[in-house]
Amino acid sequence: MSSGTVDKQLAGERGELYVFGELLKRGAVSYVPLVDEGVDALVRTAEGSVIEIQVKAAGSAGGKYPRWFQMGHFEPRKNFMIVGVEFEKGDPKCAWVFPSIIFDKYASTPPKGSPRDLDLDSGIRKYGIPLKDLLCGFRDRWELIVDFPRFEGLMGSPEDLEDVLTVREAVESNDEAISLKDYERGK
Repeated sequence: MSSGTVDKQLAGERGELYVFGELLKRGAVSYVPLVDEGVDALVRTAEGSVIEIQVKAAGSAGGKYPRWFQMGHFEPRKNFMIVGVEFEKGDPKCAWVFPSIIFDKYASTPPKGSPRDLDLDSGIRKYGIPLKDLLCGFRDRWELIVDFPRFEGLMGSPEDLEDVLTVREAVESNDEAISLKDYERGK
């Protein structure tokens, strides 16, 4: 096994441990299967829902592309989450908690057999907005897993889920808002 393979494998393991730790902080216990068949963990919510989780370490854990997640073929489903761990200087910085329907919507569709890419920095732009800004509502959004029943009804509608989380991100942000009048004056 080459050192590059070892580094990538270790980065994946560090990403998984980071995710499991963050879920434990929030009272969610991860159950790890003995064999990885596209699901790194299962989490049972307090209400009894079972969430499947696949963890992806970005850009080989802190390399040149800190927000670039690759995923093999999968079937999107409401209880399947893809958690992309963003690294900074080799350490986990944050996680992007994507329902598989969102990942599927924004990831590239490569030739058969190639992994799907979701590059939040240079990927597809929507309305001229980089994906990292458009999808910022999914950054560290652990409640999508821990409090899944609250969001379950939105899992069939990616646009509605994006809107709800974008509004939450804006409300939780410490950035100052400006009025429409000040915005127009600045133009």
